[in-house]
Amino acid sequence: MPNNDELAAKERGGYPIVFVDWVDSCEQLDAAGRNSEINLYDLPEPQRIFQAGFLIHNDPDYIVVAGGMKPELETFDYVISIPRVAIHIIRYLEITKENVGIS
Repeated sequence: MPNNDELAAKERGGYPIVFVDWVDSCEQLDAAGRNSEINLYDLPEPQRIFQAGFLIHNDPDYIVVAGGMKPELETFDYVISIPRVAIHIIRYLEITKENVGIS
């Protein structure tokens, strides 16, 4: 008989839910949307990103996280590929009946 974790994973299509803390590159654009003639006071800095969703691909070089899943269509929404070199930490989240208010 499957345990609660196995049942919950099956309900999510078998994909774990993760929280990813990672850093993304950034560029500085002027008011017209150009990336030119940037002075030293306006240099862009990398951005820290918190991403949560379904871990749908786990490769040695990168992961792919989807923010939404349509199980009937077998499709994903809000999908992003994150290089492992940009990842600070991946936390696997556990969803239980207690923390989502299901009785």
